[in-house]
Amino acid sequence: MGRALIVAGDIGGTKTYLAAFDPTAQEFSPVVERRYETTLYASAGALLAAFIAETNTRATHVILGVPGPVRQLPVRAVNLPWFIDPGEISTALSGVEVHLLNDLQATSYGTLALTTDDLCALNGGDEDKEGNIAVIAAGTGLGEGGLCWTGDRYHSIASEGGHASFAPTCELEVDLWRYLNQRHGHVSWERVVAGPGLASTYDFLCDRQPERESAALKEELAQGDRSDTISRAGLDQRCELAAEALDLYTYLYGCEAGNLALKLMSSGGVFVGGGIAPKILNKLRDGRFMEGFVGKGRMGEPLEDIPVQVVLNDKTALLGAAYWGMQL
Repeated sequence: MGRALIVAGDIGGTKTYLAAFDPTAQEFSPVVERRYETTLYASAGALLAAFIAETNTRATHVILGVPGPVRQLPVRAVNLPWFIDPGEISTALSGVEVHLLNDLQATSYGTLALTTDDLCALNGGDEDKEGNIAVIAAGTGLGEGGLCWTGDRYHSIASEGGHASFAPTCELEVDLWRYLNQRHGHVSWERVVAGPGLASTYDFLCDRQPERESAALKEELAQGDRSDTISRAGLDQRCELAAEALDLYTYLYGCEAGNLALKLMSSGGVFVGGGIAPKILNKLRDGRFMEGFVGKGRMGEPLEDIPVQVVLNDKTALLGAAYWGMQL
Protein backbone atom coordinates (compact mmCIF):
# COMPACT_ATOMS: atom_id res chain seq x y z
CA MET A 1 0.00 0.00 0.00
CA GLY A 2 1.03 3.62 -0.63
CA ARG A 3 0.88 6.76 1.51
CA ALA A 4 -1.56 7.04 4.41
CA LEU A 5 -4.89 8.59 3.45
CA ILE A 6 -8.10 9.74 5.09
CA VAL A 7 -11.12 7.72 3.99
CA ALA A 8 -14.33 9.74 3.90
CA GLY A 9 -17.82 8.54 3.16
CA ASP A 10 -21.42 9.58 2.71
CA ILE A 11 -23.65 6.60 3.52
CA GLY A 12 -27.20 6.80 2.23
CA GLY A 13 -30.14 4.45 2.15
CA THR A 14 -29.67 3.79 -1.56
CA LYS A 15 -26.12 4.76 -2.50
CA THR A 16 -22.85 5.35 -0.71
CA TYR A 17 -19.94 7.49 -1.83
CA LEU A 18 -16.50 6.58 -0.47
CA ALA A 19 -13.23 8.34 -1.27
CA ALA A 20 -9.65 8.59 -0.05
CA PHE A 21 -8.06 12.00 0.47
CA ASP A 22 -4.44 13.02 0.96
CA PRO A 23 -4.28 15.01 4.25
CA THR A 24 -1.24 16.92 2.97
CA ALA A 25 -2.94 18.14 -0.22
CA GLN A 26 -4.04 21.76 -0.65
CA GLU A 27 -7.31 20.93 -2.42
CA PHE A 28 -10.21 18.60 -1.65
CA SER A 29 -9.68 16.35 -4.64
CA PRO A 30 -9.99 12.62 -3.89
CA VAL A 31 -7.11 10.33 -4.72
CA VAL A 32 -9.65 7.62 -5.46
CA GLU A 33 -13.43 7.50 -5.29
CA ARG A 34 -16.14 4.83 -5.59
CA ARG A 35 -19.93 4.65 -5.59
CA TYR A 36 -21.68 1.64 -4.06
CA GLU A 37 -25.22 0.29 -3.78
CA THR A 38 -25.52 0.39 0.01
CA THR A 39 -27.85 -2.53 0.63
CA LEU A 40 -25.74 -4.99 -1.38
CA TYR A 41 -23.42 -5.22 1.65
CA ALA A 42 -24.09 -7.08 4.88
CA SER A 43 -22.73 -4.31 7.11
CA ALA A 44 -20.98 -0.95 7.08
CA GLY A 45 -17.74 -2.77 7.88
CA ALA A 46 -18.14 -5.02 4.84
CA LEU A 47 -18.76 -1.97 2.66
CA LEU A 48 -15.65 -0.15 3.90
CA ALA A 49 -13.55 -3.31 3.65
CA ALA A 50 -14.58 -3.69 0.00
CA PHE A 51 -13.47 -0.13 -0.73
CA ILE A 52 -10.11 -0.61 1.01
CA ALA A 53 -9.47 -3.87 -0.88
CA GLU A 54 -10.56 -2.56 -4.29
CA THR A 55 -8.53 0.65 -4.09
CA ASN A 56 -5.53 -0.70 -2.15
CA THR A 57 -5.87 2.22 0.28
CA ARG A 58 -3.98 2.56 3.56
CA ALA A 59 -6.32 4.49 5.85
CA THR A 60 -5.26 6.50 8.89
CA HIS A 61 -8.81 7.52 9.79
CA VAL A 62 -12.31 6.84 8.50
CA ILE A 63 -14.93 9.59 8.74
CA LEU A 64 -18.48 8.81 7.65
CA GLY A 65 -21.56 10.98 7.24
CA VAL A 66 -24.56 8.85 8.21
CA PRO A 67 -28.35 9.36 8.05
CA GLY A 68 -29.29 9.58 11.69
CA PRO A 69 -28.32 11.06 15.07
CA VAL A 70 -24.91 9.92 16.29
CA ARG A 71 -25.11 10.73 19.99
CA GLN A 72 -25.73 7.09 20.90
CA LEU A 73 -23.78 4.32 19.22
CA PRO A 74 -24.27 2.24 17.22
CA VAL A 75 -26.38 4.38 14.89
CA ARG A 76 -29.68 2.98 13.69
CA ALA A 77 -29.61 4.72 10.33
CA VAL A 78 -32.73 5.80 8.47
CA ASN A 79 -33.69 3.48 5.58
CA LEU A 80 -30.87 1.00 6.22
CA PRO A 81 -31.19 -2.66 7.22
CA TRP A 82 -28.19 -2.54 9.59
CA PHE A 83 -26.69 -0.51 12.39
CA ILE A 84 -23.60 1.63 11.76
CA ASP A 85 -21.12 0.71 14.48
CA PRO A 86 -17.67 2.38 14.55
CA GLY A 87 -16.31 -0.63 16.44
CA GLU A 88 -17.52 -3.09 13.81
CA ILE A 89 -16.05 -0.95 11.02
CA SER A 90 -12.74 -0.57 12.86
CA THR A 91 -12.51 -4.34 13.38
CA ALA A 92 -13.19 -4.95 9.69
CA LEU A 93 -10.34 -2.54 8.85
CA SER A 94 -7.81 -3.99 11.32
CA GLY A 95 -8.16 -1.32 13.98
CA VAL A 96 -8.36 1.92 11.99
CA GLU A 97 -9.87 4.84 13.95
CA VAL A 98 -13.48 5.51 12.85
CA HIS A 99 -15.60 8.65 13.38
CA LEU A 100 -19.26 9.26 12.53
CA LEU A 101 -21.01 12.52 11.67
CA ASN A 102 -24.68 13.14 11.09
CA ASP A 103 -25.18 13.62 7.35
CA LEU A 104 -26.29 17.25 7.83
CA GLN A 105 -23.18 17.91 9.91
CA ALA A 106 -21.12 16.49 7.06
CA THR A 107 -23.00 18.61 4.52
CA SER A 108 -22.43 21.70 6.68
CA TYR A 109 -18.68 21.11 6.81
CA GLY A 110 -18.76 20.36 3.10
CA THR A 111 -19.95 23.89 2.30
CA LEU A 112 -16.52 25.08 3.47
CA ALA A 113 -14.86 23.03 0.71
CA LEU A 114 -17.07 24.11 -2.19
CA THR A 115 -15.96 26.28 -5.10
CA THR A 116 -17.97 28.89 -6.98
CA ASP A 117 -18.74 26.26 -9.64
CA ASP A 118 -20.54 24.22 -6.97
CA LEU A 119 -22.95 27.02 -6.07
CA CYS A 120 -25.71 29.17 -7.54
CA ALA A 121 -26.48 32.46 -5.78
CA LEU A 122 -30.08 33.37 -4.98
CA ASN A 123 -29.08 36.45 -2.98
CA GLY A 124 -25.74 38.26 -3.04
CA GLY A 125 -25.90 39.81 0.42
CA ASP A 126 -22.90 40.85 2.45
CA GLU A 127 -20.96 37.84 3.77
CA ASP A 128 -19.60 37.92 7.31
CA LYS A 129 -16.42 35.81 7.16
CA GLU A 130 -16.79 34.79 10.80
CA GLY A 131 -20.57 34.70 10.97
CA ASN A 132 -22.75 31.68 11.61
CA ILE A 133 -23.75 29.61 8.58
CA ALA A 134 -27.14 27.93 8.11
CA VAL A 135 -27.71 24.82 6.00
CA ILE A 136 -31.16 23.62 4.97
CA ALA A 137 -31.57 20.56 2.77
CA ALA A 138 -34.85 19.19 1.47
CA GLY A 139 -34.84 15.68 0.06
CA THR A 140 -36.74 12.67 1.31
CA GLY A 141 -36.72 14.52 4.64
CA LEU A 142 -35.85 18.06 5.70
CA GLY A 143 -32.40 18.50 7.21
CA GLU A 144 -31.43 21.63 9.09
CA GLY A 145 -28.15 22.54 10.72
CA GLY A 146 -25.29 24.95 10.50
CA LEU A 147 -21.84 26.09 11.53
CA CYS A 148 -20.66 28.51 14.21
CA TRP A 149 -17.30 30.30 14.33
CA THR A 150 -15.36 29.52 17.53
CA GLY A 151 -12.37 31.80 17.12
CA ASP A 152 -10.14 29.67 14.90
CA ARG A 153 -12.48 27.37 12.98
CA TYR A 154 -16.09 26.46 12.31
CA HIS A 155 -17.91 23.81 14.34
CA SER A 156 -21.16 22.17 13.32
CA ILE A 157 -24.51 22.86 14.98
CA ALA A 158 -26.71 19.78 15.15
CA SER A 159 -30.45 20.22 14.74
CA GLU A 160 -33.72 18.39 14.18
CA GLY A 161 -35.38 21.65 13.18
CA GLY A 162 -37.16 20.08 10.23
CA HIS A 163 -39.53 18.48 12.74
CA ALA A 164 -40.54 21.82 14.29
CA SER A 165 -44.17 22.83 13.83
CA PHE A 166 -45.26 24.39 10.53
CA ALA A 167 -46.47 27.96 11.13
CA PRO A 168 -49.03 29.14 8.55
CA THR A 169 -49.25 32.91 7.99
CA CYS A 170 -52.29 33.34 5.71
CA GLU A 171 -55.67 31.71 5.10
CA LEU A 172 -54.38 29.49 2.30
CA GLU A 173 -51.57 28.19 4.51
CA VAL A 174 -54.01 27.66 7.40
CA ASP A 175 -56.13 25.55 5.08
CA LEU A 176 -53.01 23.61 4.04
CA TRP A 177 -52.21 23.03 7.73
CA ARG A 178 -55.75 21.73 8.34
CA TYR A 179 -55.51 19.41 5.33
CA LEU A 180 -52.21 17.93 6.54
CA ASN A 181 -53.29 17.82 10.18
CA GLN A 182 -56.31 15.67 9.29
CA ARG A 183 -54.00 13.16 7.61
CA HIS A 184 -50.91 13.19 9.83
CA GLY A 185 -51.69 14.84 13.15
CA HIS A 186 -48.71 17.05 13.97
CA VAL A 187 -47.69 19.09 10.92
CA SER A 188 -43.95 19.72 10.81
CA TRP A 189 -42.03 21.79 8.30
CA GLU A 190 -40.76 18.48 6.94
CA ARG A 191 -44.35 17.56 6.00
CA VAL A 192 -44.50 20.73 3.90
CA VAL A 193 -41.00 21.24 2.51
CA ALA A 194 -39.47 17.75 2.14
CA GLY A 195 -39.95 15.92 -1.16
CA PRO A 196 -43.36 14.38 -0.35
CA GLY A 197 -44.53 17.86 0.67
CA LEU A 198 -44.82 19.00 -2.94
CA ALA A 199 -47.19 16.10 -3.72
CA SER A 200 -49.17 16.91 -0.55
CA THR A 201 -49.46 20.56 -1.58
CA TYR A 202 -50.67 19.52 -5.04
CA ASP A 203 -53.23 17.13 -3.51
CA PHE A 204 -54.42 19.93 -1.22
CA LEU A 205 -55.00 22.26 -4.17
CA CYS A 206 -56.74 19.48 -6.09
CA ASP A 207 -58.98 18.83 -3.10
CA ARG A 208 -60.01 22.50 -3.12
CA GLN A 209 -60.70 22.62 -6.87
CA PRO A 210 -60.89 19.05 -8.26
CA GLU A 211 -62.22 20.27 -11.59
CA ARG A 212 -58.85 21.89 -12.33
CA GLU A 213 -56.86 18.63 -12.22
CA SER A 214 -55.32 17.68 -15.55
CA ALA A 215 -56.42 14.25 -16.76
CA ALA A 216 -53.07 13.69 -18.46
CA LEU A 217 -51.11 14.59 -15.31
CA LYS A 218 -53.41 12.46 -13.15
CA GLU A 219 -52.53 9.45 -15.30
CA GLU A 220 -48.84 10.30 -15.17
CA LEU A 221 -48.94 10.63 -11.39
CA ALA A 222 -50.19 7.07 -11.05
CA GLN A 223 -47.05 5.70 -12.70
CA GLY A 224 -44.01 7.17 -10.91
CA ASP A 225 -42.50 9.57 -8.35
CA ARG A 226 -45.39 11.97 -7.72
CA SER A 227 -43.39 14.94 -6.43
CA ASP A 228 -40.87 14.69 -9.26
CA THR A 229 -43.67 14.46 -11.82
CA ILE A 230 -45.44 17.49 -10.34
CA SER A 231 -42.24 19.56 -10.22
CA ARG A 232 -41.47 18.83 -13.89
CA ALA A 233 -45.04 19.62 -14.94
CA GLY A 234 -44.88 22.86 -12.95
CA LEU A 235 -41.50 23.90 -14.33
CA ASP A 236 -42.64 23.19 -17.89
CA GLN A 237 -45.98 24.96 -17.29
CA ARG A 238 -47.78 21.85 -18.56
CA CYS A 239 -50.32 22.01 -15.76
CA GLU A 240 -51.57 25.19 -14.09
CA LEU A 241 -52.33 23.41 -10.81
CA ALA A 242 -48.85 21.81 -10.71
CA ALA A 243 -47.32 25.24 -11.34
CA GLU A 244 -49.33 26.69 -8.44
CA ALA A 245 -48.28 23.82 -6.16
CA LEU A 246 -44.62 24.32 -7.06
CA ASP A 247 -44.96 28.07 -6.50
CA LEU A 248 -46.44 27.61 -3.02
CA TYR A 249 -43.90 24.91 -2.17
CA THR A 250 -41.01 27.16 -3.23
CA TYR A 251 -42.36 30.10 -1.23
CA LEU A 252 -42.74 27.98 1.92
CA TYR A 253 -39.25 26.52 1.45
CA GLY A 254 -37.98 30.09 1.45
CA CYS A 255 -40.04 30.88 4.56
CA GLU A 256 -38.44 28.08 6.55
CA ALA A 257 -34.96 28.91 5.24
CA GLY A 258 -35.52 32.45 6.52
CA ASN A 259 -36.70 31.08 9.88
CA LEU A 260 -33.48 29.07 10.19
CA ALA A 261 -31.39 32.09 9.20
CA LEU A 262 -32.99 34.11 12.00
CA LYS A 263 -32.60 31.38 14.60
CA LEU A 264 -28.89 30.98 13.85
CA MET A 265 -28.34 34.66 12.93
CA SER A 266 -26.48 33.28 9.94
CA SER A 267 -24.64 36.37 8.72
CA GLY A 268 -22.09 34.00 7.18
CA GLY A 269 -24.67 32.79 4.69
CA VAL A 270 -27.39 30.25 4.02
CA PHE A 271 -26.75 27.16 1.89
CA VAL A 272 -29.70 25.37 0.31
CA GLY A 273 -28.65 21.76 -0.15
CA GLY A 274 -30.39 18.44 -0.66
CA GLY A 275 -31.54 16.68 -3.79
CA ILE A 276 -34.55 18.85 -4.62
CA ALA A 277 -32.98 22.31 -4.98
CA PRO A 278 -30.87 21.61 -8.11
CA LYS A 279 -33.90 20.04 -9.81
CA ILE A 280 -36.06 23.14 -9.34
CA LEU A 281 -33.25 25.68 -9.66
CA ASN A 282 -35.05 27.81 -12.24
CA LYS A 283 -38.02 28.15 -9.90
CA LEU A 284 -35.80 28.97 -6.93
CA ARG A 285 -34.24 31.77 -8.97
CA ASP A 286 -37.50 33.48 -9.98
CA GLY A 287 -37.79 35.39 -6.70
CA ARG A 288 -40.50 33.38 -4.97
CA PHE A 289 -38.06 31.62 -2.63
CA MET A 290 -36.46 34.90 -1.55
CA GLU A 291 -39.90 36.48 -1.09
CA GLY A 292 -40.61 33.87 1.57
CA PHE A 293 -37.09 34.15 2.97
CA VAL A 294 -37.23 37.89 3.71
CA GLY A 295 -40.94 38.04 4.59
CA LYS A 296 -40.29 38.44 8.31
CA GLY A 297 -41.75 41.86 9.10
CA ARG A 298 -39.23 44.20 10.69
CA MET A 299 -36.52 41.53 10.42
CA GLY A 300 -36.83 41.36 6.63
CA GLU A 301 -34.19 44.02 6.04
CA PRO A 302 -31.40 42.20 7.96
CA LEU A 303 -32.25 39.03 6.04
CA GLU A 304 -31.73 40.87 2.76
CA ASP A 305 -28.04 41.20 3.71
CA ILE A 306 -27.51 37.44 4.08
CA PRO A 307 -25.98 35.57 1.12
CA VAL A 308 -28.15 32.65 0.00
CA GLN A 309 -26.73 29.97 -2.28
CA VAL A 310 -27.96 26.70 -3.74
CA VAL A 311 -25.55 23.77 -3.47
CA LEU A 312 -25.17 22.04 -6.84
CA ASN A 313 -22.54 19.47 -5.84
CA ASP A 314 -24.23 16.21 -4.75
CA LYS A 315 -21.05 15.08 -3.00
CA THR A 316 -20.96 17.92 -0.48
CA ALA A 317 -21.42 15.55 2.48
CA LEU A 318 -18.49 13.47 1.24
CA LEU A 319 -16.31 16.59 1.06
CA GLY A 320 -17.51 17.58 4.52
CA ALA A 321 -16.48 14.26 6.03
CA ALA A 322 -13.04 14.72 4.49
CA TYR A 323 -12.85 18.33 5.70
CA TRP A 324 -13.65 17.26 9.26
CA GLY A 325 -11.13 14.43 9.06
CA MET A 326 -8.37 16.83 8.10
CA GLN A 327 -8.97 18.78 11.32
CA LEU A 328 -8.10 15.74 13.48
